[in-house]
Amino acid sequence: MVVMSKKIHKILLSKSVEKFSHVNDLLVANGVLLLTKSEDELFKHMTRLVCSQQLSLKAADTIWRKIIHSLHENKLSLLEACNDEYTDLLRACGLSGNKVKALLKLKLAFDRGDISHELVMNGSHEYVSELVCKLWGFGPWSGDMIAMFYCGLPDVWSDGDLILNKGIEKLSTTHGILASDFLAHFTPYKSYLALHVWKGQNTDIL
Repeated sequence: MVVMSKKIHKILLSKSVEKFSHVNDLLVANGVLLLTKSEDELFKHMTRLVCSQQLSLKAADTIWRKIIHSLHENKLSLLEACNDEYTDLLRACGLSGNKVKALLKLKLAFDRGDISHELVMNGSHEYVSELVCKLWGFGPWSGDMIAMFYCGLPDVWSDGDLILNKGIEKLSTTHGILASDFLAHFTPYKSYLALHVWKGQNTDIL
């Protein structure tokens, strides 16, 4: 993964050095960024996505820590807790009613085989997104995040991510090009471009 990331970083630098100087500056400032795949099982990964929807990282982490603590106290697995009898326990951790509903329906989808590690890992970005969007409480953003950070696909861009939208608008406007054309230029490594935009926005480089 490190070797591949270094190779892709060089490709992105070569794609931007003459045509997109601001992107090149961002890449140089950030250095090589790794596209790290989640070590969690898919159900746990998707549960954490539900917790993080429309919340800051800090707020989502707080809720997740409460869930893990509650599971430990009650001697429950995550799968066991995502059932009707434990809705109050999940709500007490800070999850909204709709997020609890999403988790319960996610557990049923795994039980039915509607989604699994094998299905997700053998699919394209489009397939993964379509699969995820069929689940209650999950949308395109969740599909994009799973494709990127669970499957490790290198050419994912999330149109539903506010930080990415803000960053790409700034970069494309600076260079006088449509955002769609800008992104097409960095295909097939848009996941890595996304990593740089996220970091650039979070560190005020971009």
